Amino acid sequence: IVELDTELTNVKVLVVEDIALNQLLMRTLLDDFGFECDIAGNGIIAIEKMETNKYDLVLMDLQMPEMNGFEATEHIRNIMKSEIPIIALTADVTTVDLAKCKAVGMNDYIAKPVDERILYSKMVGYLKKTSYNIDNIEPDKVEINNTTKVKCTNLNYLNTRTKSNRVLMMEMISLYLEQTPPLINTMKQSLLDNDWKSLQETVHKMIPSFSIMGISVDFENMAKKIQEYASTQQQTDGISEMVLQLEEVCLQACLELEVEFNAIKNNK
Repeated sequence: IVELDTELTNVKVLVVEDIALNQLLMRTLLDDFGFECDIAGNGIIAIEKMETNKYDLVLMDLQMPEMNGFEATEHIRNIMKSEIPIIALTADVTTVDLAKCKAVGMNDYIAKPVDERILYSKMVGYLKKTSYNIDNIEPDKVEINNTTKVKCTNLNYLNTRTKSNRVLMMEMISLYLEQTPPLINTMKQSLLDNDWKSLQETVHKMIPSFSIMGISVDFENMAKKIQEYASTQQQTDGISEMVLQLEEVCLQACLELEVEFNAIKNNK
C-alpha cells in the first residue's frame, strides 16, 4: 500500500502504451495515486495529445507500432522543446538501453511488471522537482516468487493490483482472453513464414501478461529468448520448441482464466 503525498493535486499523466492490458493496469494504478490519466496508443497519438493538452508527466513505453518511445521522446525534446518529465516503461530491464534513453532525453525508467511503490516514488520525485540523474540509475530489482503448482496461473498479483476489485479483475481477465488466442495464431504463423520481425513484435505483446496473470517467470524468460533469437536470427532451430511451449502454457492459462472469470462473476 502506497502512502500518498497530500501536496500533489490536479496531476495529469499521459501514458503512452499500445497494449490494452497494460493500459488498464496503468490507469488503475494512477487512479489509486489520485492522478488523472490519459492514454495514447503510440508515439504519434502521444504527440498529438501533447499539442492540445497539458500534462505534468509522461510514462512512455519503448516498443510500439507507428512511432516508438525513443522516437516520440526525441520529438518531444527537439521539436516541441518540452522539458516534461518522461519515465520509460520497459518489459525487460536486462536489455534496456539506458544510454539510448538518456540520449533521447528520457529522465528515468521503470520495469514491467510495475511495482507501484517504485513508480509512485519516482513520479513524486519528478512532480516535486526532486533531482534525479539517469547516469546513477540502477536496474530495479523485481522479485517474482514462483511456487510449483499444477495450475499455470496465479491471480495474487492481479488481486493485489486491483485491490480485489471484482469488476477490474474481470475486465483484465477478459482482455487477456480476448487478445491471447489471436497473438498465439500470429506467433505460430510468423514462425512458419520465417517472419522474424513479426514474431519478435508478437511475442513482445505477450510478455507483460505473464506477470499480470501469475504465469511462471520461466515462460517470460523463454519469450524474451524467442525475441532475442528472432532479432539476431541466430539459433533459430531452437525457436520452434519454445513457441510450442508458449502456445501450450497460454492456452492452458486461457482455460484456467475462464474458470476464474466465472468464479469471480458468480461470487456475489
